[in-house]
Amino acid sequence: MSHHPPLKEVEKTRPDFDSSTSFSFTKAPDPDWTRGQGTNHLDQGSSSKGHIEIDPYEEGRPARNNYTLLISGIIPRPIGFISTLTKDGSLVNLAPFSFTQVVNVDPPIFVVGISGNQSPGKDTLRNILDTQECVINTVSEHFVEAANMSALNCPPDVSEVDLSGLHMLPSSTVKAPRVKDLRDYALP
Repeated sequence: MSHHPPLKEVEKTRPDFDSSTSFSFTKAPDPDWTRGQGTNHLDQGSSSKGHIEIDPYEEGRPARNNYTLLISGIIPRPIGFISTLTKDGSLVNLAPFSFTQVVNVDPPIFVVGISGNQSPGKDTLRNILDTQECVINTVSEHFVEAANMSALNCPPDVSEVDLSGLHMLPSSTVKAPRVKDLRDYALP
């Protein structure tokens, strides 16, 4: 049972989503900063504030505490939306991953953190090991609810694509399909 209140109840207390807010370029916080200056005017005494230090293996420390700290402390954090195909090609798996990052450009190398706390293991991991292929899609605002639905821990014979209502398209260089509903792009 979750220790969190029902999400729909929490959402009722939040302001409406504002789609007019967008990315914009600005000056650096202190355009007159010079070499050797140290912190800018935004510091406001942060160097005197407390430091968070944890022992992730501390007796009785739940793993979810580490997850909560890491997803809120390392930002921005792209969500990898990984699509895979079963070994026999009969079922598409789609799952979001909190820890996805580009680590090299040439050759392009991505890292996806797949936790191993579920037995017999996540479908995504099994499919990647079986086929050596996946597509790393990105999550966009216009389908964030569908992406959340795909995070369910479904039996291996259930496709999260059907539960999410998203649409897939063939990829050009791998067998695993990509998410059609993306505004940007998918890297096979």
